[in-house]
Amino acid sequence: MIEILIPDRQHPSLNVWTKMHWTKKSKLKKSWEDEIILRSGKFGRPMLENAQVEITYYFDNKNRRDKDNYVPKFILDGLVKGGIIKDDNDNNIFLNWKLKYDKTNPRTEIIVKEVS
Repeated sequence: MIEILIPDRQHPSLNVWTKMHWTKKSKLKKSWEDEIILRSGKFGRPMLENAQVEITYYFDNKNRRDKDNYVPKFILDGLVKGGIIKDDNDNNIFLNWKLKYDKTNPRTEIIVKEVS
């Protein structure tokens, strides 16, 4: 099992990143990929062929949010680029993500488990 904690940061919503200029979007995606690789502690571990990926976004306010607006594309791309999972297609991963509230500790938690 790999646990990744990204403090003070949540994946941007589709409403935000689909409207960005491609250069800004590219920089944002790369920053997520780099952070996931850095915080994964993956070095030396084998790549997971099939995985369960659980992502929890903790926001510092209780604003109403649409879950499907927070599809974790950049996170999944970072897991693939970092060699944590083989691929992010539906044959290789089972994905679930949740939106929660934590006023004092906003963050993103990612848990990757091997499945057979």
